[in-house]
Amino acid sequence: MKLGYRALSVIGMSVLLGISGCSNSGSSAPREETTNEAGDLVLEFARPSQTDLRPASEDLWMFQKLQEKSGVDINWDEISRNSLDERKNIMMASKDLPDAFYQIGFSNDELLKYGNQGLFIPLEDLIAEHAPNIQRMLDESPEIRKAITQSDGHIYSLPYVDHSAVYRSIRLYVNQKWLDNLGLEQPETVDEFIDVLRAFRDEDANGNGDPNDEQGWTMQSGTLPWTLMNQLLGSYGIGGGGNSAIGQYVYIDADKAIQPMLTDERYKEVFLVLNQMYEEGLIGKTAFSGLEYGQWVTQAADDTVGAFSWAGSDYAGVKVKDNYTGIHALEGPHGDRVMSWIDSPVRGASAFTITSKNPNPEETMKWVDFFYSEEGINFAAFGEEGETYTMVDGMPRYSDEILNHEEGPQIGAFQFLDNVYGGYWPYIEPLDTWRAAAKGSDLEAAINADPADAEAYLPETILSNFTPTDEESGELDAITTDIRTYMEEMRTKFITGELDIEAEWQNYVETLKTMGYDRLMEIREAQYERYQAS
Repeated sequence: MKLGYRALSVIGMSVLLGISGCSNSGSSAPREETTNEAGDLVLEFARPSQTDLRPASEDLWMFQKLQEKSGVDINWDEISRNSLDERKNIMMASKDLPDAFYQIGFSNDELLKYGNQGLFIPLEDLIAEHAPNIQRMLDESPEIRKAITQSDGHIYSLPYVDHSAVYRSIRLYVNQKWLDNLGLEQPETVDEFIDVLRAFRDEDANGNGDPNDEQGWTMQSGTLPWTLMNQLLGSYGIGGGGNSAIGQYVYIDADKAIQPMLTDERYKEVFLVLNQMYEEGLIGKTAFSGLEYGQWVTQAADDTVGAFSWAGSDYAGVKVKDNYTGIHALEGPHGDRVMSWIDSPVRGASAFTITSKNPNPEETMKWVDFFYSEEGINFAAFGEEGETYTMVDGMPRYSDEILNHEEGPQIGAFQFLDNVYGGYWPYIEPLDTWRAAAKGSDLEAAINADPADAEAYLPETILSNFTPTDEESGELDAITTDIRTYMEEMRTKFITGELDIEAEWQNYVETLKTMGYDRLMEIREAQYERYQAS
């Protein structure tokens, strides 16, 4: 059964606002097992809070139902996303741990570090003895096993898996209403896209009589570098390897060799075209500051947004989603057309981590294994027939209460279910056609694009994040921190024209080398060799 995502997930991490929740002592020994009045085992899980969008986890229909099914009562510590990173770090340093971390993404470096410290327990024996669904997944999908196995041979966390190329990628969404108004065809190439944006800018594309209120590509501030820019890498021949490769500052070439991305001449070409677009007013001047998501949605609702990038057009609001048509990839000047913004099927390698505090890891593993079964996959995404959905033409369809929610069916389903908004759950996603059908649509209508094109423009190789050795981990942290800080600064200056790209390029390359980019590539090459051999 090919199983398959619904919303992008990037867990925001910021400043410590306060500490609450877990009450374990600073020892790493397990706490005493506890039960509730009904005799259910009580476990303590920490997770990010999303109570601004739906009920608290303890009140969510899905988890109340699951308690009835499993006899396990979860005491949820829901942490504000604004303080998540700091809370997580303090928990680990103080050993004041929950029984498990749910939907909280630890890096491979952190998994190895805390596993070696004995704070996270190895899971492979628990999986073999108590998790038949997870074991079957690992046996049938070597790529998943490879992605979650650390360099010491242990598995410290369970994955979030999505096999759908459509839902684990993002598209370029262009205002089809404006194209029709101006008699233009959908762009197929980068040059055609630029020409379309010029027409949007100059020709009163929304037809309201004001030729100056239309924008080209625009989104809330801060998204351009990891949306449109990363998409264009596949148009310039350096998107091989997918999103994880981009995040590790490398790409995979046509010979399946690993190459340095940040110093490649075609990376410079991407900066040049983005700078051109910015200077011509084809990219919003608020690309790096000044525009919040809610403000941008208002702009889209006012019919002033010509293009944006996301997994679905409903990101601009359900009222205008049908104005936009999705394009999976544009052809670049050298003939490249690859959908570079795509995750591997393992969208998150650390969606569920059991700590050494847990008094009953066996029952915990049985609890989470349910979500990797066909029954659990469908329960988490759709609920139960007759309560949250009915079957229509062999596929689930959400109840009218969900479908008619004022903010759309996805948020409607989120009032009952967990695996419908936010990402990074310890689950396998259901079939993408079922996900679309549940919201009263088919897959093509759900994304306003041809799903077949997503398969056609896939990179030949799609990497997961590499797993470091102990020796690599400490060295990588220092190098990548410096490079990331420098890259963010230079990226903004290059695109906005504060620095001349041609004049400064060699200095930029040399600075990266002094920061250890050559050494980073040596480590990446060693990791890639291990990745291929495993």
